[in-house]
Amino acid sequence: MPPKLNRRRALFVFTKIDEILAWEQRKEEERDTKFVELGRYLCEARAGQYWRLENLKSFDDFLERRFPGSRRKAYYLMSVHEHLLPQATKLLK
Repeated sequence: MPPKLNRRRALFVFTKIDEILAWEQRKEEERDTKFVELGRYLCEARAGQYWRLENLKSFDDFLERRFPGSRRKAYYLMSVHEHLLPQATKLLK
């Protein structure tokens, strides 16, 4: 025999589920935006050779310090930024 349905509680639970899913979606969008922004700043740091400010020998040394164990992630973020830039420019025109 199925449990007695508590309509009021069920609606409350559904509301909480929807709130949490909406929060998660906002956080994912915010994270994506921050990663694109991080890619932009990494590209600028490489182009301006800002890594020299920390007396490092190369941009790769800078990445090793900031991204221990995964320079590839930094290069991926930079690539995303570099590929999004032309697309965004086209959309603005």
